[in-house]
Amino acid sequence: MFRKAENRVRIEGILAETDLKYNSFVRNGETVEAIGGKITVLVEQNINGEANTLEIPVYMFSSKLTRAGKINPAYESIEKVMKEFVSIAASGSKERADRIRITNAEIRNNEFLGQNGAIVSQPRVNTNFVSRAVGEFKPEATFTLEFMVSNISRATDNDGVELDPPKLNIRVAVPQYTAEGASALNLDVMTLVATSKNVVNAVEGYWESGKCYKANGRLNFSSRTEEVVEDVDFGEAQKRVRTINVSELVVTGGSQAPMDEDFAWTPEEIQAGVAARKQRLEDIKNGTRGGKKTPAPMAKGKIDLGF
Repeated sequence: MFRKAENRVRIEGILAETDLKYNSFVRNGETVEAIGGKITVLVEQNINGEANTLEIPVYMFSSKLTRAGKINPAYESIEKVMKEFVSIAASGSKERADRIRITNAEIRNNEFLGQNGAIVSQPRVNTNFVSRAVGEFKPEATFTLEFMVSNISRATDNDGVELDPPKLNIRVAVPQYTAEGASALNLDVMTLVATSKNVVNAVEGYWESGKCYKANGRLNFSSRTEEVVEDVDFGEAQKRVRTINVSELVVTGGSQAPMDEDFAWTPEEIQAGVAARKQRLEDIKNGTRGGKKTPAPMAKGKIDLGF
């Protein structure tokens, strides 16, 4: 059985908005009652010495009953948030809203077909358990993650010039929960970023493609507006305001040496997982999700992670 990567998110902040609803789905021909949606958490934290105000969407979902026919504790937890917790949107102020704590969340990819026909892939936070923050209140949005590195590159601007100060894009594979008996890893492909000078130097000096590592970091889920001036051939230039949404996983520290072989995933395991993911994305594009078989693992030899 494949090992799931350590994947932990901790969020402490103010409940900004609640968008949870009762719903249902069909499983094995039967209607299953459920509850789900998202909440938004306001978090003010420093990222590499800079103050940031974040609004982090956290997604939640649970069926009402367990397979044993009992009320699902996750369902009760989500229902309590929906019915009892007070948000900024509902109360009109941060002071009257609930301070909340999430300690058992994880990062997963949300992948879907965009309007241009291309696959859109975004990291998002998922959990089923939220509590009111009691005791000392320390706003944070942090993560701990295990992964295999595919490639490391310096970020550039629209003209292809490296950013100054430098910023790294670190492409990684994160093994998620894989059903028993599956022929390949269920994994997500994510991009981590490094912006601190010390972290940039350490990652470039120690991390290698095809090796597995562990990192800590901070979520940078934020938005900003900027004014864009559109050139015209004659007359007055047009101005418009656009909103730029950011969903970054910022590495603030990590392991220098690769993980021990007993705990690391092999390149062949990751290859097979990448192939299965590519097929999954093709099924989404073609509207045939679940209708095709998972490709066989690639032949052994030169490692090409393919992402």
